[in-house]
Amino acid sequence: MEEPKKQKSSGLFTGIIVGGAVGSVLSFLFATEERRDKTKKMSHEILKKGKSVAEKFLEKYKK
Repeated sequence: MEEPKKQKSSGLFTGIIVGGAVGSVLSFLFATEERRDKTKKMSHEILKKGKSVAEKFLEKYKK
């Protein structure tokens, strides 16, 4: 018996999300100390830039 398309695509989407999360955690766990430091620095920079972009967006559309 065939499953409805919605259930198949939902399962695929869930699998992609879970697989990505597991892969990210494993790659962080097995990374060298130097690589972890670089990753932390990059993520802080990305968060700063993202915050400034979000603030500009909100200022523009609040008016």
